[in-house]
Amino acid sequence: MREALEPKNIEGVLAEGPRMTTTWPVESRGNDRPIVETGEIWFSRELSETILSTNSSPISGDSMNKLMNISRAEPDASLFQPPAGYTIVDEKDSFTMTIKH
Repeated sequence: MREALEPKNIEGVLAEGPRMTTTWPVESRGNDRPIVETGEIWFSRELSETILSTNSSPISGDSMNKLMNISRAEPDASLFQPPAGYTIVDEKDSFTMTIKH
């Protein structure tokens, strides 16, 4: 079963997502009673990224993946600079590369 949830703010980002509930009938997985698993996937359209996903299962337990400390600030320009001493060599002739394991 899929249930639409109201959008919510997660880590400062508006996200929307469904709750999915799966019920495994008796004896479908060697079980003596129904098994109910639930999960939610919260997606940000703005970032085109899943912000939070949760899963709850009596078989595998609970799990959560969450994008945290989201920053929309411009990254430091130094992150995109080549390291000191870096040079670009324009190879005009053929050459051989050897990779040692």
